[in-house]
Amino acid sequence: MRGSRAILPTLPPMRIRDLRYCLALLFLHPLCAEEILLASKAPPRFGAADLGHMVLPLPPGGAELELQRTASTPYDIYFNSVREVIKGLEPQKQSMANVAHLMKVGYSFQYFTRDPYRPDPPPLTEAQRAGDCKSKALWLYNGLGDSGALLTIGKSQKNSKTSHAWVYWRYEGRWYILDCTDQRDPMLADTVGADRYVPYYSFGKYGTYRHPAAQAATPANSRTATVAVGAPDRNVIR
Repeated sequence: MRGSRAILPTLPPMRIRDLRYCLALLFLHPLCAEEILLASKAPPRFGAADLGHMVLPLPPGGAELELQRTASTPYDIYFNSVREVIKGLEPQKQSMANVAHLMKVGYSFQYFTRDPYRPDPPPLTEAQRAGDCKSKALWLYNGLGDSGALLTIGKSQKNSKTSHAWVYWRYEGRWYILDCTDQRDPMLADTVGADRYVPYYSFGKYGTYRHPAAQAATPANSRTATVAVGAPDRNVIR
């Protein structure tokens, strides 16, 4: 009617919520759609964990190791060889006999450190039959070819000043510690004392993880320091 105010129709509550939802979509960050697309195409391996907002499955039994997905670790800039191994990993199941054999071969390699942070590529470690703990662990991880295994950085002794590297491998529902630097044979992880083999970070086909000990060791308002992997006194030829 002329001279009267137009009266807008009252929308039912459900339609108002729909309108709010549509308006919210208009103001979403423009990268969100692209991130979702990338996330859907990301393979379940080392690089996939860089998408920290993704919810990917943990490796089988991962909850037992208290794995916490993380977008980065202090070792990322040094672990190009780790990325290459994980990228080219062709999953296969190993028998305990084969793993025990790999352990003894790795244990027979001489202890030799080329770089305090960067592990040697597995072909170099095997050709030289020498390497430090991180190079031996990466060689062993590559030989396993098990997509559920984890290359782990931590402390062989809780109060050690130097980090150590080993492999977590799951067999018949239990985790084993494979440390071919200091041990000839696989060890059941649940039989090792709490002050030994304390994991900080793990890398695998399903992603990158932080363990509770890494967070506990990080002072408030500071970044976790990168500790050299491999003790300088491990220069004995085994």
